[in-house]
Amino acid sequence: MNLSCRQCEHFVTEPRELETIIPGLNIVSSAYGSVRADTAYCKFKDIFLTPILACHAFKSLPSATRQN
Repeated sequence: MNLSCRQCEHFVTEPRELETIIPGLNIVSSAYGSVRADTAYCKFKDIFLTPILACHAFKSLPSATRQN
């Protein structure tokens, strides 16, 4: 099985958490917008990205919060 960012603890997809991490995001736009699609924020790399194959910093989500 290929692991991706989507299963990583560093990959932030929740709009409320994104707006907390990035001050001012809700002024310019909103993390709830559909234009964001599957783009999320990587807390490890400090960048926005789409889910790609897991990198060396991959840290598995706890099973209760896993995303598909």
